[in-house]
Amino acid sequence: MSSIPPPPPPGWSSSAPPSLPLGAPPASAAPPGYRPPADPQVAKFAQKKKEWLRSQRNRFGEKRKGGFVETQKADMPPAHLRKIVKDIGDVSQKKFSSDKRSYLGALKFMPHAVMKLLENMPMPWESAREVKVLYHVNGCLTLVNETPRVIEPVFHAQWATMWVCMRREKSDRRHFKRMRFPPFDDEEPPLSWSENIEDVEPLEPIQMELDDTEDGAVYEWFYENRPLLDTPHVNGPSYKEWNLSLPQMATLYRLSHQLLSDLVDKNYFHMFDLNSFLTAKALNLAVPGGPRFEPLYKDVDPNDEDFGEFNAIDRIIFRAPIRTEYRVAFPFLYNSLPRSVKLSWYSHPQVVYIRAEDPSLPAFYFDPAINPISSRSVAPQNITVSHEDEIFGHGSNEEPEDDAFELPAEVEPFFADEEVYTDDTTSAIALWWAPFPFDRRSGRMVRAQDVPLVKQWYLEHVSREQPVKVRVSYQKLLKTFVLNELHKRKPKSQNKQSLMKSLKQTKFFPANKHRLG
Repeated sequence: MSSIPPPPPPGWSSSAPPSLPLGAPPASAAPPGYRPPADPQVAKFAQKKKEWLRSQRNRFGEKRKGGFVETQKADMPPAHLRKIVKDIGDVSQKKFSSDKRSYLGALKFMPHAVMKLLENMPMPWESAREVKVLYHVNGCLTLVNETPRVIEPVFHAQWATMWVCMRREKSDRRHFKRMRFPPFDDEEPPLSWSENIEDVEPLEPIQMELDDTEDGAVYEWFYENRPLLDTPHVNGPSYKEWNLSLPQMATLYRLSHQLLSDLVDKNYFHMFDLNSFLTAKALNLAVPGGPRFEPLYKDVDPNDEDFGEFNAIDRIIFRAPIRTEYRVAFPFLYNSLPRSVKLSWYSHPQVVYIRAEDPSLPAFYFDPAINPISSRSVAPQNITVSHEDEIFGHGSNEEPEDDAFELPAEVEPFFADEEVYTDDTTSAIALWWAPFPFDRRSGRMVRAQDVPLVKQWYLEHVSREQPVKVRVSYQKLLKTFVLNELHKRKPKSQNKQSLMKSLKQTKFFPANKHRLG
């Protein structure tokens, strides 16, 4: 009787409870408050996600180090800076004794402040320019907080027109006046803006009179501070990229001819290019008209050459010195120990392009500079039997007049109704052969001080008619160019740091707009 189980309690049923599906085991129902163990893989990815979000917040969030940081600062009016400068007056007063440390600390930023002032000075075609400035609250330091960026073809054309106007100015003397230096004494207080400068109108800028028809593509914006700013030709207010149309580039190229070279043949630079200069430097030679350097290898002794007067194989000594041009053009052939030499391109294809001086000429025409080949110089003389008669027999190469083939009158060549050229064809061909930066129609803005306006001048052969001082100056500039190219290294990736942004984030440097003129 002990093996018999006890009877079930009253109300017990053998069917499954209503909350469980039929056939489900009773163990599948978890008790209340029970949490299953977490999946280790899911927990691992959740931790990684949390760390990644934290790193992104630190990366793109506001960095607060170095003291108080103000998130948004409104620009102050220009009168605020003028009042600070006016109130300073004499720094030797007792009330400025506590600020002496600030004045001494600002001295190390003075070269940078002068450089920023010079690079933002108005160009000759501008009467005045408004720039952003950053200044200390006690007036010890003021920095121009702008980097002037320009469109290279436009900047070239602007300075080319200035070249013409300034040559005229040398005789007229309408815009330039002689200054007395130093303009201020050491103890003289700064000029008051309201008393001496505010009511004075700036001088008239130097601008060439453009024709609204010929120069219509650039007439409206040519002398603006930031040309094409609100047009589709510029990417936007950041002013980083530009693109110009064909008429605009053609007009700018025509206005820039005063500063550009007319050379289009690369063979002109044979033995006067960078590789030739580097080879001459390595061999301790000097290309005619080129720079001269110190010996690169100082262990070269003429007595240690491979063949001399006493060890030549055939005892034949050529005492005529080898020309410098041969040794530079063929360094491995005419030098005993060539080291660090570079081979130059020997010859480029012949250029048959001739720039048209007269704009009224058609796009395709026969220039008188091209000498025609006369048929008299190539025609056979004193010959009785022609070459055709000798091969095919006399008279067999001619057909009777009645059997001569003629095309029907209604036959026309292909594209007979199309124009051979358009109004822009001449400009397009000229731009195809144009030097940099007119050989492209789009690009990126560059700093104004980085535009090489006259670099091409000293990269060419200097004329013998120039004075000695000019030739020496060109040679020194060419030497500096070669050394810069030789020592140029790829820039290393570094964290971008901005002095202006760092100063502006502090409470001591407000900002405003000020006029330079």
